[in-house]
Amino acid sequence: MLSNWETLKPYIYAAGLLAVLLAISLVALLGLRHRLRQQTAALRNSEARYRTLVENATEGILVIAGQEGRIVFANPMAAEILGQPLVTLEGIPVATLIHPEDRAQVMARYAARLRGENPPPRYTLRVITMRGATRWLLLHAERITWEAQPAILVMFSDITERQEAEIYINEKLRQMAALRAIDAAIINNSETATLLEIIVEQTRNAIPVDAAAVWLLDESRQSLNLIATEGFQHAFPSPRRLLTPEECAYEAILTRRVVQRSSLDQASLSPETYALCTAEGFQAYLVAPLVARGETHGVFELYHRAPLPTPPDWLSFFENLSTQTAVAMEHVRLFQALEQANLRLTQAYQATIEGWAAALELRDGSLSGHSRRVAELSVELARALGLKDEELTYIRYGALLHDIGKMAIPDPILQKEDDLSSEEWEIMKRHPEYARQFLEAVDFLKPALDIPYYHHERWDGSGYPEGLKGEQIPLAARIFAVVDVWDALQTPRVYRPAWDDHSIAEYLRRESGRLFDPHVVSVFLDLLKAKGILFTSKSEL
Repeated sequence: MLSNWETLKPYIYAAGLLAVLLAISLVALLGLRHRLRQQTAALRNSEARYRTLVENATEGILVIAGQEGRIVFANPMAAEILGQPLVTLEGIPVATLIHPEDRAQVMARYAARLRGENPPPRYTLRVITMRGATRWLLLHAERITWEAQPAILVMFSDITERQEAEIYINEKLRQMAALRAIDAAIINNSETATLLEIIVEQTRNAIPVDAAAVWLLDESRQSLNLIATEGFQHAFPSPRRLLTPEECAYEAILTRRVVQRSSLDQASLSPETYALCTAEGFQAYLVAPLVARGETHGVFELYHRAPLPTPPDWLSFFENLSTQTAVAMEHVRLFQALEQANLRLTQAYQATIEGWAAALELRDGSLSGHSRRVAELSVELARALGLKDEELTYIRYGALLHDIGKMAIPDPILQKEDDLSSEEWEIMKRHPEYARQFLEAVDFLKPALDIPYYHHERWDGSGYPEGLKGEQIPLAARIFAVVDVWDALQTPRVYRPAWDDHSIAEYLRRESGRLFDPHVVSVFLDLLKAKGILFTSKSEL
């Protein structure tokens, strides 16, 4: 019996150990199954949460894979934003959803990112919905691995309202900038053609059309004359006839409202316009009458090579711009009429002043033409000294009227050939005062008073009527004093012959700094040399 035990004992121990191992394995297996069930439940919960997050996300989510860029996953918000049924999104090329103008750039970025490059991850683009509407998206793209293959994860949101608001604001800013530029042109230009060229250019900056033209109406010939164009590739024939009431331009003039054509036909356009539209490929056309103060001045035309929305949102701006253009043209016409009237008035003033000067020369016995000669030479000298425009006009007036005060000097004194007595001389020296009294009463001649009143002042202060010295004397009077002496010494008198040019020049230089402004004398002598009147002599004049 004992020997049997000894024989079976190893087997009994082995069986017990095996039972223990089996029990341990069973417990481990049960524990593993429990953990597996827990992990599976956790994974299912995680997937459910993930799917819940994705399906309820406020952003659209797409996964795009393959060289063709096909959609392999889309969430419900993506379908809503893209305006497509969710069931139809998966499997279609994403390029079919992208706006044609954005497609090439977006697909180039997709291909680059798929290759592992890093184009900008965040940008805007446009998509086309199933119903043909355009939507703006703000997109963020990242490269991921999807089913062991590279793919692109795209998250996007609809920014159409914001983008359209920005576009609207930018459009209004462009329109305001155009109006400011046109206002400045109206203020700074008095030529109709120049003004209309600026208006046409600014119109195309503010309105998205391909070309624009402005025509002025010639009622006597029932035709339109082309004044300004922008954006045309071919020359527009001008003038063009207004043939029938069916023509858009004729209708716009007749009804005084904007006329629009989304498709062009030969009946509604002049032959010249239709031929040009065909050559240019225009599809849309608008024309507005230019009406101001109840008068039609012409028409303003817009052309475009694509259909326009109906109606375009800038139509009211175009109508207002046409009205402003017509008003501007009316202002230019009135301004030009005013300029012509002012020119005629200035010419009348000039003739009157020259008549006064001639009458004065006859009265005091001066040789004819003295006032005109000194006036012209004074203007030349003033211009050489840097004076401009209006200053030169009043120097001319002042020179012509330099002795107007002598009208108040009695004839016995004015026409006396002998030397004047001291009493007579005191009366004669009052003629600058009389000149001031005469000219101060005439508003437009007040700026010309410096020469008649101060031309007897001397550089050293020895002159009259106020004894001014140096630069206290108005420049106009200093200029005239030199020119007056030059012309007077060239003229023969009863008591002396005429001086030659070089003798007069020597005198002017000798008296420079005493009677005359040295700088004025120097410039005057240079002017005479430049005119060929005075040549260099042995005295270096």
